[in-house]
Amino acid sequence: MADALISVLLKQLTSITAWEAEQEIRLVVGVDEELRKLEGNLEMVKSVLKDAEKRQATDDAVKRWLKRLEDVFYEMDDVVDEWNTAMIKLKIEKNEAENDPIVKKKKKMVCSFIPTPSCCFHQVDKLVLRHDIAHKIKKLNGKLDEIVRERGMYGFELSTRNNVSEVVERPKTTSFVDVSEICGRDKVRDDLVNILLGKVSEEERSPHLISLVGMGGIGKTTLAQLAYNDPEVQTHFDIKMWVCVSDPFDQCKVAKEILESIESQSPNMTTLQNLLKKICELIGGNKFFLVLDDVWTEDHTKWEPFRNALQCGSQGSRILVTTRNNRVVDMMGNASMIKLGVLSDKDCWLMFSKIAFFDKDIEQRKQLEDLGKQIANKCKGLPLAAKTLGSLMRFKKSREQWEMVLRSSLWELEDVEKDYVFSIDDLVLRWMAQGYIESKANMEIEIKAREYFEILAIRCFFQDFTKDEEDDKIIRCKMHDVVHDFAQLMAKNECVTINSDIELGSDYRNARHLYLEIPKGAQFYVCEAENAQFKKKIHLRDLYLGFDRENEERMENDALVLNALEPPPNLEYLRIELYLGTTLSFNWMMSLTKLKSLKLGYLEKLEHLPPLGKLPFLERLEIWAANSLKKVGDEFLGIDSKNKRDDIINIFPNLKYLSFKGLKEWEEWIGIGGMREEDEDSSITFMARLEHLKIEWCPKLKSSLPNFLCTTPSKTLVISGNSILRERYQRRTGEDWPKISHIPNIMIDWNYVQRDGQEVNY
Repeated sequence: MADALISVLLKQLTSITAWEAEQEIRLVVGVDEELRKLEGNLEMVKSVLKDAEKRQATDDAVKRWLKRLEDVFYEMDDVVDEWNTAMIKLKIEKNEAENDPIVKKKKKMVCSFIPTPSCCFHQVDKLVLRHDIAHKIKKLNGKLDEIVRERGMYGFELSTRNNVSEVVERPKTTSFVDVSEICGRDKVRDDLVNILLGKVSEEERSPHLISLVGMGGIGKTTLAQLAYNDPEVQTHFDIKMWVCVSDPFDQCKVAKEILESIESQSPNMTTLQNLLKKICELIGGNKFFLVLDDVWTEDHTKWEPFRNALQCGSQGSRILVTTRNNRVVDMMGNASMIKLGVLSDKDCWLMFSKIAFFDKDIEQRKQLEDLGKQIANKCKGLPLAAKTLGSLMRFKKSREQWEMVLRSSLWELEDVEKDYVFSIDDLVLRWMAQGYIESKANMEIEIKAREYFEILAIRCFFQDFTKDEEDDKIIRCKMHDVVHDFAQLMAKNECVTINSDIELGSDYRNARHLYLEIPKGAQFYVCEAENAQFKKKIHLRDLYLGFDRENEERMENDALVLNALEPPPNLEYLRIELYLGTTLSFNWMMSLTKLKSLKLGYLEKLEHLPPLGKLPFLERLEIWAANSLKKVGDEFLGIDSKNKRDDIINIFPNLKYLSFKGLKEWEEWIGIGGMREEDEDSSITFMARLEHLKIEWCPKLKSSLPNFLCTTPSKTLVISGNSILRERYQRRTGEDWPKISHIPNIMIDWNYVQRDGQEVNY
């Protein structure tokens, strides 16, 4: 994790300094030497990280050194983020001053809703900011200097991975298997054997390709071994071959191993042409069975020569491929695909107990069985986990030893919420904000981030996908429990769940992501909330606040608690659910000037929305199930009567995604009260980057959408569950169709009426 943080920081520092040079803006001066020193220290630390991260498991001193290092990294990240935000503000101010004709003509006061002091103190403010950032960089360099000096105490080995690409060799597999240790795969084994023997009638080309797909540890190789060693399969084929392909896909190596499987000796040829020619000669006229285990490559050009050569075999030949990657299946062509799922609890226990209780007598088994079942349940149906834990417990004889494993810190995060449904758009937004996405110059960063998700999805990090019915894209997913537990373990001190007022007082100063469940009947919770001092948790970036659903008499208390839980100004993601207050207009809400995503749900008593249009970096806003909300107007946009005409106002300057869902009493969406939206003299800009607008299940909304939406660069509009709007915005015939006809993709009542600018007929 520390390695990733260093890489992100180095990229951000390079990016900011390059951007300053390009824009001819110099915010922080006099720190060039400090920056060079900082980059040098980061590179020096990076060179020993590999060894340090290996040793932290057994050396507490190294573990503490890494923890201090991580704390400094996060402080650096905050400073770099502050610097970057200041740069963006300067750019906006520069563009407004230089390019806006209204500014030149009338010299109006710039009021872009990015919090700045009045104009007379503007230059002073910039000088203070410059000094503050420079001071912080120098202070952090001092801390890092001390940590770098201490590294010599531990004698870390220097890593050469920055100069030479490190290839981690994956374990090799063979066709041999102990059938007695396998549990729970009888049906899928029989299905696979039937396909291999041609008992399943399919229109096929020869050789017919079968793929076994599933996450690591699910049992793909074991199932292939069972099928390979099946007596009927052994006698059915003339030639049988087993090759562990692994990564990278070395064509000559794979070809040599195929020949070795046939001839039981190593070939003396070296070129791919001669190797494949020999394979073709040996399998010609024979019915063969080839297992290609652990295939990773998606490169069709590497597979194509093998596919052509293997066509020399006779009808009925079979190729069985095991892979984690669905794209491998697509790359290899027409295939029967078997997706492996997890084992049942019963089969998982059987596999674990066979190994764990080997050589234990009946009395020992009785004494340990209850603990064993609890440990087996933690395997989440993964055969590899069951075998690994079974092997671990096999040599532990006493109940105390088994209890120690069951109480191990490995399971501390077991109660963290699982089966969470991830929104892919939200994931992508978070990755981008964290600086994880490095995009090429000719590729949008969102597209690159989506590619990263697809890579993780095909490698089985995610599961239970929900796809868009129209374009078949994945829009939601879950994470497998074991992957989830591992991720939580890696981020143990950064991702924190609190579900009681007692835990609220615990130490979570380094938390980046906080999930807070506010319990029912917490009489002194306001005091606890104030004492928690959320606003001082400067590293916090992601906050979920969930109130208890059952208590209906806590409206006033909810407002007091939420006001007391003032988050830090650096917060980027905020989600509030089941809040029963009538308003969200707290002073701290508008101080969240770095907020990028805001989700408000199940707010049954909410009557007014806060002036969210003032949030300068908000990119995503979702509001659902606010059933007392009847009107959305000026207060939502953040427009005051005193600044309607004379100021340059940028409403929701970075908002890209806006969604209203399930607002049962919502009746009006008013644009700008007291003035015409189309007034040419107006200096108000609305949602200049809005791409997606959704209004779903808001049946009482009867007014037209605000006229300012006609000027947004929207790509998608969704209106569902409202008969009035459906009629007003009906394609061609609707009264207000001209106002939205410029939007390329329009969906009304879950059917596209316009897609990519073209009419859709059903």
